[in-house]
Amino acid sequence: MAGRVGESRAVDDGTANSVSLLISILVRYPEIATVNFVPQGKVLKFTFMVSRPISEDVWKAFRDGLHESVEGYAALVHGMSPMLRVERRDYDGVSLVEISRDAATLTQEEISLIIEFARGQLGSSLVTEGVTDEAAFDEDLVFQDEMIENMLEDLKETIQHRKLIGFRDDGRVLVFNKQSEKRSERTRS
Repeated sequence: MAGRVGESRAVDDGTANSVSLLISILVRYPEIATVNFVPQGKVLKFTFMVSRPISEDVWKAFRDGLHESVEGYAALVHGMSPMLRVERRDYDGVSLVEISRDAATLTQEEISLIIEFARGQLGSSLVTEGVTDEAAFDEDLVFQDEMIENMLEDLKETIQHRKLIGFRDDGRVLVFNKQSEKRSERTRS
Protein backbone atom coordinates (compact mmCIF):
# COMPACT_ATOMS: atom_id res chain seq x y z
CA MET A 1 0.00 0.00 0.00
CA ALA A 2 2.84 2.38 0.76
CA GLY A 3 4.11 2.14 -2.83
CA ARG A 4 0.78 3.22 -4.20
CA VAL A 5 0.64 6.24 -1.94
CA GLY A 6 4.09 7.27 -3.19
CA GLU A 7 3.00 6.80 -6.80
CA SER A 8 -0.07 8.93 -6.19
CA ARG A 9 2.04 11.63 -4.59
CA ALA A 10 4.48 11.60 -7.56
CA VAL A 11 1.60 12.08 -9.99
CA ASP A 12 0.12 14.80 -7.78
CA ASP A 13 3.51 16.53 -7.55
CA GLY A 14 3.83 16.26 -11.33
CA THR A 15 0.41 17.83 -11.77
CA ALA A 16 1.22 20.60 -9.29
CA ASN A 17 4.48 21.35 -11.10
CA SER A 18 2.71 21.37 -14.47
CA VAL A 19 0.04 23.74 -13.15
CA SER A 20 2.76 26.00 -11.74
CA LEU A 21 4.56 25.94 -15.08
CA LEU A 22 1.44 27.03 -17.00
CA ILE A 23 0.77 29.80 -14.48
CA SER A 24 4.37 31.02 -14.63
CA ILE A 25 4.40 31.07 -18.43
CA LEU A 26 1.14 33.07 -18.56
CA VAL A 27 2.32 35.53 -15.90
CA ARG A 28 5.73 35.98 -17.55
CA TYR A 29 4.46 36.31 -21.12
CA PRO A 30 1.28 38.41 -21.42
CA GLU A 31 1.28 37.81 -25.19
CA ILE A 32 0.24 34.19 -24.69
CA ALA A 33 -3.56 33.91 -24.56
CA THR A 34 -3.66 30.25 -23.53
CA VAL A 35 -1.18 27.48 -22.85
CA ASN A 36 -2.13 23.80 -22.98
CA PHE A 37 -0.25 20.77 -21.74
CA VAL A 38 -0.98 17.53 -23.60
CA PRO A 39 0.53 14.55 -21.75
CA GLN A 40 0.71 12.36 -24.87
CA GLY A 41 4.12 13.36 -26.18
CA LYS A 42 4.49 15.97 -23.42
CA VAL A 43 3.47 18.81 -25.74
CA LEU A 44 3.00 22.44 -24.76
CA LYS A 45 0.67 24.46 -27.00
CA PHE A 46 0.92 28.24 -26.92
CA THR A 47 -1.98 30.21 -28.37
CA PHE A 48 -1.66 33.85 -29.43
CA MET A 49 -4.56 36.11 -30.36
CA VAL A 50 -4.12 38.55 -33.23
CA SER A 51 -6.58 41.46 -33.42
CA ARG A 52 -6.98 41.20 -37.18
CA PRO A 53 -7.04 38.45 -39.79
CA ILE A 54 -3.56 37.45 -40.94
CA SER A 55 -2.99 37.64 -44.68
CA GLU A 56 -1.56 34.61 -46.49
CA ASP A 57 1.73 36.40 -47.20
CA VAL A 58 2.20 37.44 -43.57
CA TRP A 59 1.20 33.97 -42.39
CA LYS A 60 3.67 32.20 -44.68
CA ALA A 61 6.49 34.53 -43.58
CA PHE A 62 5.56 34.04 -39.92
CA ARG A 63 5.28 30.24 -40.13
CA ASP A 64 8.44 29.74 -42.20
CA GLY A 65 10.46 32.23 -40.15
CA LEU A 66 9.40 30.67 -36.86
CA HIS A 67 10.30 27.18 -38.09
CA GLU A 68 13.70 28.46 -39.22
CA SER A 69 14.35 30.27 -35.92
CA VAL A 70 13.27 27.42 -33.62
CA GLU A 71 14.99 24.73 -35.68
CA GLY A 72 18.19 26.82 -35.84
CA TYR A 73 18.12 27.36 -32.07
CA ALA A 74 17.47 23.66 -31.38
CA ALA A 75 20.25 22.60 -33.76
CA LEU A 76 22.73 24.85 -31.97
CA VAL A 77 21.66 23.94 -28.44
CA HIS A 78 20.59 20.29 -28.79
CA GLY A 79 22.00 19.19 -32.14
CA MET A 80 18.58 18.00 -33.28
CA SER A 81 15.35 19.16 -34.88
CA PRO A 82 12.41 19.60 -32.48
CA MET A 83 8.75 18.69 -32.92
CA LEU A 84 7.14 22.00 -33.88
CA ARG A 85 3.69 22.68 -35.31
CA VAL A 86 2.41 26.15 -36.22
CA GLU A 87 -1.29 26.54 -37.06
CA ARG A 88 -3.68 29.43 -37.63
CA ARG A 89 -7.41 29.73 -37.17
CA ASP A 90 -9.28 32.73 -38.52
CA TYR A 91 -12.47 34.00 -36.95
CA ASP A 92 -14.55 37.15 -37.46
CA GLY A 93 -11.91 39.86 -37.45
CA VAL A 94 -9.30 37.95 -35.40
CA SER A 95 -6.81 35.14 -35.87
CA LEU A 96 -5.50 32.59 -33.39
CA VAL A 97 -1.98 31.29 -33.82
CA GLU A 98 -1.20 28.00 -32.07
CA ILE A 99 2.39 26.87 -31.64
CA SER A 100 2.85 23.29 -30.44
CA ARG A 101 6.24 22.21 -29.15
CA ASP A 102 7.34 19.01 -27.42
CA ALA A 103 8.72 19.67 -23.95
CA ALA A 104 11.54 17.10 -24.27
CA THR A 105 14.06 19.73 -25.33
CA LEU A 106 12.09 22.95 -24.80
CA THR A 107 13.89 25.63 -22.81
CA GLN A 108 12.83 28.93 -21.31
CA GLU A 109 15.17 30.67 -23.77
CA GLU A 110 13.30 29.06 -26.66
CA ILE A 111 9.97 30.25 -25.26
CA SER A 112 11.46 33.76 -25.12
CA LEU A 113 12.64 33.36 -28.71
CA ILE A 114 9.12 32.39 -29.79
CA ILE A 115 7.63 35.40 -27.95
CA GLU A 116 10.14 37.85 -29.42
CA PHE A 117 9.56 36.43 -32.89
CA ALA A 118 5.78 36.81 -32.50
CA ARG A 119 6.21 40.39 -31.23
CA GLY A 120 8.44 41.28 -34.16
CA GLN A 121 6.27 39.68 -36.85
CA LEU A 122 2.79 40.50 -35.55
CA GLY A 123 3.56 43.86 -33.96
CA SER A 124 0.77 45.85 -32.37
CA SER A 125 -1.89 43.44 -33.65
CA LEU A 126 -0.62 40.81 -31.18
CA VAL A 127 -3.09 40.97 -28.29
CA THR A 128 -1.21 41.47 -25.01
CA GLU A 129 -2.80 41.62 -21.59
CA GLY A 130 -1.60 44.58 -19.56
CA VAL A 131 1.47 46.68 -20.14
CA THR A 132 4.87 45.21 -19.51
CA ASP A 133 7.77 47.42 -18.56
CA GLU A 134 10.60 44.91 -18.60
CA ALA A 135 13.21 47.41 -17.41
CA ALA A 136 11.29 48.09 -14.19
CA PHE A 137 11.10 44.42 -13.25
CA ASP A 138 14.42 42.92 -14.42
CA GLU A 139 15.00 41.03 -11.16
CA ASP A 140 11.48 39.61 -11.21
CA LEU A 141 11.86 38.54 -14.85
CA VAL A 142 15.14 36.77 -14.15
CA PHE A 143 13.52 34.95 -11.22
CA GLN A 144 10.49 33.98 -13.36
CA ASP A 145 12.76 32.78 -16.16
CA GLU A 146 14.69 30.58 -13.71
CA MET A 147 11.44 29.19 -12.29
CA ILE A 148 10.14 28.35 -15.77
CA GLU A 149 13.42 26.64 -16.67
CA ASN A 150 13.35 24.57 -13.46
CA MET A 151 9.71 23.57 -13.96
CA LEU A 152 10.41 22.59 -17.59
CA GLU A 153 13.17 20.29 -16.31
CA ASP A 154 10.75 18.80 -13.75
CA LEU A 155 8.14 18.28 -16.48
CA LYS A 156 10.63 16.27 -18.53
CA GLU A 157 11.23 13.91 -15.61
CA THR A 158 7.72 13.44 -14.19
CA ILE A 159 4.76 11.37 -15.25
CA GLN A 160 1.75 13.51 -16.02
CA HIS A 161 -1.59 12.14 -17.19
CA ARG A 162 -3.77 15.23 -17.09
CA LYS A 163 -4.47 17.52 -19.97
CA LEU A 164 -4.23 21.04 -18.61
CA ILE A 165 -5.25 24.41 -20.01
CA GLY A 166 -4.23 27.77 -18.63
CA PHE A 167 -5.75 31.07 -19.71
CA ARG A 168 -6.48 34.60 -18.60
CA ASP A 169 -9.83 35.82 -17.33
CA ASP A 170 -10.34 39.40 -16.20
CA GLY A 171 -6.75 39.89 -15.05
CA ARG A 172 -6.44 36.46 -13.42
CA VAL A 173 -4.64 33.35 -14.61
CA LEU A 174 -6.67 30.15 -14.38
CA VAL A 175 -5.62 26.54 -14.96
CA PHE A 176 -8.05 23.67 -15.42
CA ASN A 177 -7.85 19.94 -15.98
CA LYS A 178 -9.12 19.62 -19.54
CA GLN A 179 -11.68 16.80 -19.76
CA SER A 180 -11.63 14.45 -22.70
CA GLU A 181 -14.03 15.26 -25.52
CA LYS A 182 -15.98 12.02 -25.03
CA ARG A 183 -16.62 12.86 -21.40
CA SER A 184 -17.67 16.41 -22.34
CA GLU A 185 -20.10 15.11 -24.96
CA ARG A 186 -21.68 12.74 -22.45
CA THR A 187 -22.04 15.59 -19.99
CA ARG A 188 -23.88 17.72 -22.56
CA SER A 189 -26.38 15.01 -23.48
